[in-house]
Amino acid sequence: MHRFLLILLLLLPAAAFAQSPETYVNARMGFAVEIPPGFTLMQEADSGDGRTYAKGEARLLVWGNLLDGGLFEDEVATRRMAYLREGWDIGYNREEAGWASLSGTLAGSILYHRIIALCDDAAASFVLEYPKSMKKEMAPFIGRLVKSLRPASGCTRAQDAAPAAQ
Repeated sequence: MHRFLLILLLLLPAAAFAQSPETYVNARMGFAVEIPPGFTLMQEADSGDGRTYAKGEARLLVWGNLLDGGLFEDEVATRRMAYLREGWDIGYNREEAGWASLSGTLAGSILYHRIIALCDDAAASFVLEYPKSMKKEMAPFIGRLVKSLRPASGCTRAQDAAPAAQ
């Protein structure tokens, strides 16, 4: 019995550690985000701009990009229009100075896109796309992702302007 308890106590910290979020720092583009527990790295962009993670049928894309023309508002509008052309029904669309969030549905899938302005005419985004059947499982991750997506140290352009997800 004592041996069983000892083994259990030794395994608990390992299990807790396995469920900790991973912080992905993209030094090239100047941002960081916490990857939720259970998401596995699937691919890193050849350019070093971002990564793709998966958890079951859910996909999490995280990347940074330079802004064409340097206008954050134009980047957000371009992304929004691309989703509409693809057939997404955008039910949540909020844009403030330095950040924007878009959410919608398409053929049994849900999409949440968060984008923030970075320094040096750049932006950072995450897109979480998952089947509607995973909505209850994914809902807690969205708020955490929104809060954790931030510019690198020294760039305060959007850090304090972006409120939590709604």
